[in-house]
Amino acid sequence: MSEVAASPPPISEQERLIASGAIRKGLGLETIDLRFGLDLARGQLQRGALVEAFRTYVALVLCDPSDPELQIGLANCALHIQENELALQAASVVIALQPSNPRGYYLSGRACFALGHLAEAQEDLTDAVALARKAKDSLLFAEADQLLNKLRAMKK
Repeated sequence: MSEVAASPPPISEQERLIASGAIRKGLGLETIDLRFGLDLARGQLQRGALVEAFRTYVALVLCDPSDPELQIGLANCALHIQENELALQAASVVIALQPSNPRGYYLSGRACFALGHLAEAQEDLTDAVALARKAKDSLLFAEADQLLNKLRAMKK
């Protein structure tokens, strides 16, 4: 007897509108406007205004959920406030949009680590290390490698 894979639930009209960028368009915002918002959110995060940064990142992602930089910001901010499930979701979007971007795998690995999903964390961090090496991103390589080594030490 063969099993039929369950089809995903249909998306609502609201979800379809969000995914299509209708909020951004309805507000008359351009990509440059979202970049100003991204700079604002980064500044809030750096100042330690975590709740404000989180609200800004959520609003930005609602305006353009297909922008990997916004999703990266949301994932990073979510990790800061221990919203690890949300961080994992945002990092997964980055991986889907940019499968060769090491930051998506790094953020996913951090979220998995925080959630106690150690096998998945190791897999994502291994990918992050390899992709960061290939991209010659020494800072991300060092951060991912350090967390990967910590994970390996925990398994001993």
